Formats: sequence, C-alpha cells, structure tokens
Amino acid sequence: MENKEIISQGDGHSLLVDTALLAGTIVLESGGETFRAEETVVNFCYAGGCKSVSAIAFPTGIMITVNYNTDTVSALKRIKKRGINLAKLNGVNDLVRKFIGGHLTLEKTYEELKKLSESGKENKLVMIFASAFASAMFAVLFGGGLFDGAVAFIAGVIVQLLAFSVKKTSIYGFSFSFISGAVIALIAVLSMQLFKTGNMEHIIIGSIMPILPGLMLTSAIRDTVMGDLVAGTARLVEALLIAVAIAGGVGIVLSIYMSMGGVV
Repeated sequence: MENKEIISQGDGHSLLVDTALLAGTIVLESGGETFRAEETVVNFCYAGGCKSVSAIAFPTGIMITVNYNTDTVSALKRIKKRGINLAKLNGVNDLVRKFIGGHLTLEKTYEELKKLSESGKENKLVMIFASAFASAMFAVLFGGGLFDGAVAFIAGVIVQLLAFSVKKTSIYGFSFSFISGAVIALIAVLSMQLFKTGNMEHIIIGSIMPILPGLMLTSAIRDTVMGDLVAGTARLVEALLIAVAIAGGVGIVLSIYMSMGGVV
C-alpha cells in the first residue's frame, strides 16, 4: 500500500505527525544535530503526502506544523534527556529510509520507532571496560607510565559506575561532570600518596578524556555552520559548562590537597 493512501485514511495525518515527531525526538535525544532532526521530520512528512511542512528543532525541544489537504496539524515535544547513542541514530535513519521508499507502512514505522525509543538496555560491562581502557590508554598516550595507566583504568571504572548511578537520579549533567572531576582528582591524589610514584597530571588528563564533551562541541560547530545559530550556540555553551564543571571538580580537590601541604 502506498504511503499517501495510508495517510489519507481517517486521522492518518495526525499519526504521521506523531511518527515524524518521534523520529525527530530520538535523533535529538541520541546526540544528533538539530538540522539532522529537522531534515528527518521534513523528509518523512513529505513522503507521507503533506503539502507543506515546517519543523524547527532545538537541543531542548522540537516543533512541527504540517498541512495536509485542508487540515493543519501542529505538535511540540520537550526534550529532557540527551546523550550519545549512535545505534539509535542509525536505527532512525534506516526506518525513515524504508518508509520513504515505501517498504514500511506508517503504522509499522511508528511501532518500530516506539520500540527503538524505549530500547535503552546497555551492556554495562562493555561500557565500563571501554571507559576504563580509554582512560588508561589516554594516560599512556600523554606520556604516563604503566602505573599511571593502571590508576586511570581504575578511575575510568569508578566514573562509569558513577554515571550509571546518576542516570537513576535527577542529577543534571553539570553536577555529574563536577563530581566526576573531583573523584578523578581524588583518586590521583590518593594513589600518589599511597604508592609514592606515578604522575598525577597524566592520571588526571587520561581519566577525564572520555567524559569531555567532544562530540557535543562538534555538533555545535556543525549546527552553526548549517545556519542553526541558536542551537549551535546552546550546544556550545553546554559543552563549555560541562568542561568548566569537570575542571572545577579537579581544581577544588587539588586546591584542598595543596592547602594541606601537598605538591602538584
């Protein structure tokens, strides 16, 4: 059955908007750029037979207005959680392409997007190991030795466990970044005091690398280049605030350590 035939039945155009809104929401929640979310929505709605489509996305929300025959349907979605999930981004793109190509009905596309949105199971062991391994390798890359890499590995494990705990609470990302920075600095200080070896600088730098907002900064630049100045600026400010929060957590712990006679 053709997509346009499906849309013309009953309140199909409302379902079309709901489906497009869901697709755009998943893109934004999974770390996609705002212009990518807008393109996804616009292409999806035009494929469904809409005469005109207007979509505007921000890091914190997305709005859609479509015209179909004599009807106008609008929808707004508030984005409260944001992260990085490339698997979901790829899933959305695949489903949208299948719908545009006529390989999926509207109802089936909506069902699959709902499943994709609700799927959030993570392999915690893999994520913990990846974070710890990356921390260790960065510590060695920046000139640290095996001891520095081992301590950074432990710090990566603890920070990732902390991240899993934070997801169950209402603590915002800035608070998590501050706490993570403080924990990393504390681990570095304690390891130096206990074992009297290693390099505190390499441990700290290696451990904070996996939690730096690099992809967010890249998305901010891409949004700005594509003309989404508000979204680009918002993402840039968020990335800078996260970086400042991490630095603040590290700085406070090191300041306390130095005030107690420690040498950095």
